[in-house]
Amino acid sequence: MRYLLTLSTDGPAPAESIQRYTVELIRAGVLLVGEVLADDDCTQVELTFGGPRTDANLQPVSPVRPAAVWIVQTSDRAEAVEWARRLPLGRGRVEVRRILTGAAGT
Repeated sequence: MRYLLTLSTDGPAPAESIQRYTVELIRAGVLLVGEVLADDDCTQVELTFGGPRTDANLQPVSPVRPAAVWIVQTSDRAEAVEWARRLPLGRGRVEVRRILTGAAGT
């Protein structure tokens, strides 16, 4: 199964820790995709859908924002959660979400 791990922080992401963690995922053979997200306000746009009009918010949305994402291939959710727990963080949170394949989720 594929899982999306999303790291959110309220400050700069610990670059060296993220790099070591990503190398660990590669060596274990579970990493499919890993990306660090830009931290500047100029790169974030939030779109709001609510009727016939779509609004774009160019202002900073929240002090807590995604800092990095990984897609991992694991045997089950417990293994994906274990990988998320290994992320060396002082502060922040990691969201673990299963990725469904295809429109029917197969």
